Amino acid sequence: MPDSALPDQIVESIAISNAKSIGEQPAILSNLALANQILNTNMQQQMMLSQQQAMGQITMATLAKCISLITRADSTNPDESKEVATAAGAMTKLFETWKKISDDQVNQAPPSSTP
Repeated sequence: MPDSALPDQIVESIAISNAKSIGEQPAILSNLALANQILNTNMQQQMMLSQQQAMGQITMATLAKCISLITRADSTNPDESKEVATAAGAMTKLFETWKKISDDQVNQAPPSSTP
């Protein structure tokens, strides 16, 4: 036995264990990369869902305002009818803009990949 304080069998066992660990490292790194990709995809989907929910809330509030304007309109008052028509036109343009933005965001979202 050399000057080493450890028996040869223990030294050999440690060397084998180290070699095994080094051999498993690519698989561990691959699993970490996959977990990171899954986490990023999940976060993107959650962000898109929260944006859709926010757009839904804005749409509902705008729709409620439109209904309020329409039901408040009095056909005997031409100025008020003109105001309602102008507001309805503005709301229509706003809805079209929101729909275009929403469609663009959906089209830009990366396709979800399943492992």
